[in-house]
Amino acid sequence: MRNSTLAVAALALALVPLAGCKKKVVPPETTPEVTEAPAPAPAPKDEEEAVAQIEANFQRVHFAFDSTDLVDDSEAALSENAKILGDFPGVRVEVQGHADERGTTDYNLALGQRRANIIKERLERMGVATGRVTEVSFGEERPLVEGSGPSVWSKNRRAEFRVLRSPPGVPVTGTVE
Repeated sequence: MRNSTLAVAALALALVPLAGCKKKVVPPETTPEVTEAPAPAPAPKDEEEAVAQIEANFQRVHFAFDSTDLVDDSEAALSENAKILGDFPGVRVEVQGHADERGTTDYNLALGQRRANIIKERLERMGVATGRVTEVSFGEERPLVEGSGPSVWSKNRRAEFRVLRSPPGVPVTGTVE
């Protein structure tokens, strides 16, 4: 009987918590509340400014007669264009080469293409990634200024820039496609 009394006492002690020991309370697991993705933040106020900066700084550049050499302040304009491309890596541009009215149509198309190609190459040397600049020639077909004479010809010997894709988050406006 002694063994059974000891067994009952041991069982009783095992079932009764010891004095001074608190039972650890484990909080129930909580699952995170499933919510929809937050709405996109409203467009920053400076997006219009970004588009304006891109368009304002993609200035046309001008060339010497029958040449791919840039004239006057065109070097600075090209450098500024490269800087803007660096600031907006999502932007691609098309360089459009032009010639004045002198020369044959075929010759002027080829000259416009050489001008567009040289601008593309120079932008790439300035750090613009290959593939962000495409080129096209319009030769004498799209003059900036109608007429004839040295001042008209010098304005028509140019390369222009057209933005092909806006940077992420920048709205499509103006010449941006």
